[in-house]
Amino acid sequence: MSIPLDPVRSLKRIEAWVARYYPDRLPFVRPGVNSCTIQRFETKFGKALPSDLRLLYTAHDGQPEGAPTLYLNQRWLPLDLAAVAWEDLCLRYGTGDEFHLVALADDRPLRQATTWSADWLPLFSSPRGDHYCIDLRTKRADRYGQVIWFLYDRTERAVVAQSIGDLFRRVADGLDAGKWRLDDGYDGLSD
Repeated sequence: MSIPLDPVRSLKRIEAWVARYYPDRLPFVRPGVNSCTIQRFETKFGKALPSDLRLLYTAHDGQPEGAPTLYLNQRWLPLDLAAVAWEDLCLRYGTGDEFHLVALADDRPLRQATTWSADWLPLFSSPRGDHYCIDLRTKRADRYGQVIWFLYDRTERAVVAQSIGDLFRRVADGLDAGKWRLDDGYDGLSD
């Protein structure tokens, strides 16, 4: 069993890089939430957050408006906005375990793709409605915690990281190595 990566440590590295090279773009993250806020969210969401997300949101509650986006063109959502995004997606696609779209070829169904699961929590959002979601389906232990790219206008769902810690470490390592930068086209950090 592998030890989960600490997203808070990576986020501190990212924040330090932004402070060093772009001090005019601060604050980069918001102050953390208290345990009551997390409990309210978990009640609404219907399940407990994994320990790495609890630690992350206790340290920092997403990004403020106007901060450079943390991952490509998507802003890390404060917990209350993650709840709103999740509710919106559930209203649009349903709250069943998984929602599938089936394409037909010669009047025969093709492979089904999971388009939405109410167990996906949107943690990042772009202005056009795309999200990076964390997969919290406990029935799928092999996929639990992975970060999924949810494009509103496509049915494909790519896995972009095995965990939120992996995603944050990728950005921090990329910034330290000079492979990531603040990209004005994305209004945020990009490789």
